[in-house]
Amino acid sequence: MHTEGAKAGQLDAARAMFRHMIRLRLVSARMVELQRAEKVAYHASVLGEEAAVVAAALSARPNDWIFPGTREWGAALVRGMPIARYVHHAFGSAEDPAKGHAAPDHVPAREWKVVPGAGLTGAHLPHAVGAAWAAKIKKEDAVTLALLGDGATSTGDFHTAMNFAGVFKAPCVFVCRNNGRATSTPTSRQTHTETLAEKAVAYGVASARIDGAHPLEILATLKAAVARAAEGKGSTLVEVVTRPFAAELPDGFWVSAALGVGDGDPLVLLKHYLERDEHLEIGEAESLVAETRAEIDAAVLAAERAGKPKTETIFEDVYA
Repeated sequence: MHTEGAKAGQLDAARAMFRHMIRLRLVSARMVELQRAEKVAYHASVLGEEAAVVAAALSARPNDWIFPGTREWGAALVRGMPIARYVHHAFGSAEDPAKGHAAPDHVPAREWKVVPGAGLTGAHLPHAVGAAWAAKIKKEDAVTLALLGDGATSTGDFHTAMNFAGVFKAPCVFVCRNNGRATSTPTSRQTHTETLAEKAVAYGVASARIDGAHPLEILATLKAAVARAAEGKGSTLVEVVTRPFAAELPDGFWVSAALGVGDGDPLVLLKHYLERDEHLEIGEAESLVAETRAEIDAAVLAAERAGKPKTETIFEDVYA
């Protein structure tokens, strides 16, 4: 019975990850297209790296807080923020929850316990550890998840945060997407270490390294790290090795993006896993794609029709 329950739980997790990964991929692919058409000013693509963001958001418990970098904007969508809210923010429309005060992909999402993305690489990491330490002092059952890219590991804020986390055993989980830039060719290397996970050793912080092509393994690793932090055992740095592919996208890619771009695509691997034992019905993936595309189309149309914020909103939420 226990084995059957565990298998059912894993299948539920796989289905949830598959749904959210499709949604993030379609949103990001459409935003890439809109940016190329100069309809939105900026977009930090997450194409090919959706599994790391989705797993981080799903591993967080209801009282846990997520501190994303710019590229992890999708965490808020996974935790319940409507696509329309994100699109209004991307357009800087009159319905933008940030009222035009922040660049795209820095959307406010307090209702879902997701902090706005950091505008400066790595700047959010000390904040995440500080919030975790505050929760520990107040004896609150809350863990923070700090989401970052490989470049953030070269910043002073990363080292400050890691040292703070190690000294105070703050209940914080660092989720680092390593897309290869930091540890690849000599001209682009940002570190002499073979991995980013090993950077945790000097600070007395636990670490793990995992292949970003395997969504369920990422989720299991992050859930274990969150549980460990909640038990008072300290922080963990999890390096997820990803393979982004946004740069190679042809125009119009968003129409076919959701069903995968090759055997190394984590979305393809997850789809095969669900189809293997018939846990994904025939046409179910295509229906989800169509449903999400319709939701995005409606959101884009609404954002275009909403117009820009009124001029006087530039002073709102700024001065008392």
